[in-house]
Amino acid sequence: MTDEFMSVPTGDNRPVASSRRSVKMLLIGPPEEVEHTIAHLYHCGFCRVEHWSRALPYAQIQQATIREPGEIMRIYKRYLER
Repeated sequence: MTDEFMSVPTGDNRPVASSRRSVKMLLIGPPEEVEHTIAHLYHCGFCRVEHWSRALPYAQIQQATIREPGEIMRIYKRYLER
């Protein structure tokens, strides 16, 4: 792995170049579980809370997940213990 692959942008206002690759992570579930998962991912150092979008109603998910040519999707389903 190279440092370029592992680098994480720090600014929120940086323009995204068209050649830049990305993945889209979705969290879909009850609001309290989605917020809990985001907080847990932050605590693990995986992501920053403020980098997530605002909560979207389920009807807007299809618009937010428009597929780009050549993309695939994999879904990770984690069962939470209560």
